Amino acid sequence: MSEAWFYWPDLPEPESRVILSGREARHAFGARRLAEGDALRLFDGCGRVALATVEGVETPGRRATLGIRSVTQAKPLRPAIHLACALPKGDRQSTLLTMAAQLGLDSFSPLRTERRIVKPTTAFAERAQRWLVESCKQSRQAYLPRVGPERTIDEVVGRAADSPGGRVLIAHPNGGGMASIVKELEGPEVIVSAIDVLIGPEGGFTPGEVERAEAAGAKRVSLGPTILRIETAAVVVLGTLRALLSEPPAA
Repeated sequence: MSEAWFYWPDLPEPESRVILSGREARHAFGARRLAEGDALRLFDGCGRVALATVEGVETPGRRATLGIRSVTQAKPLRPAIHLACALPKGDRQSTLLTMAAQLGLDSFSPLRTERRIVKPTTAFAERAQRWLVESCKQSRQAYLPRVGPERTIDEVVGRAADSPGGRVLIAHPNGGGMASIVKELEGPEVIVSAIDVLIGPEGGFTPGEVERAEAAGAKRVSLGPTILRIETAAVVVLGTLRALLSEPPAA
């Protein structure tokens, strides 16, 4: 079995030591039941991953000394995928972000639309950070997705337009199929470095929102013949893009 992962944003250099405490220590020595001599991995959310060994448990479940054996830099997934998405209600927010993180989400912004129902609260960013950390630990993702402020469709599309390698997809029932859209993104002279995905609220985008997005360069993409929940739509888009566009892992 591979080593369990734990989040530690300030990773030291190899051959040094770190004191693991707080939430991650409780997870390591409580739920995971690690003990002296066991190996684990620490990631800083910016691509650095350390292989470490438990050298001593000072306070069971609360504090332990780890010896850092090696530190590597993971290669980020390409293209980078930014999800600008209307927020679903309640617990579905955690479902949305934990599943998106497992698929290699680069960043997330709540999307302000004319038909939105849920507005991000001041506590949303803190909860989102916790959900994303837990998901990255489970899925062995070295890069922690960033959570940005709420944005409008115009702001998202405008930002992508400023990047020569940026593309924008807007989920819409009358869009093209995912496979055909992905073929349009590829090509020998086309390098797509980032994709912004727009997903609307339960009531969908208004015609005016879709027209403005398309006028600025966004492409409509259909997610199939059925109407999907917000979090399901996000998983369909991210999973398809990762399967079709991401580079295979190095041998």
